[in-house]
Amino acid sequence: MTLGRVKVSHGIAKLEKLADLMFECLPEQGAIEIQNDGPGKRHEWHHHETDETLIILKGSVEFCSNDLRVNCFSGDVIWIPQGTKHCSIAGEAGAVYIIAFEGITFDREQRSD
Repeated sequence: MTLGRVKVSHGIAKLEKLADLMFECLPEQGAIEIQNDGPGKRHEWHHHETDETLIILKGSVEFCSNDLRVNCFSGDVIWIPQGTKHCSIAGEAGAVYIIAFEGITFDREQRSD
């Protein structure tokens, strides 16, 4: 699914191999973040100076970009190009997700538009 310039692929992250997934997300130099949002947590409209990749590990997130909305669940991946305005709201059970502040390339050929 495409949201403007944002790409969302449902269910492609293989969560049963979480350690491998985390290593795949690491940049050559730097870190990734694991975010834990409580139910209804809002991240207001913002953008980043780098590409950003979100991988939903648990729960759900309503992701918004360019006035469009999509619900994302465990295993879903969101690729956000630098400079893209976006916001999110955690679902009823909250959400846990990896944030990589570089565009990662794992399974890019499996992305759906």
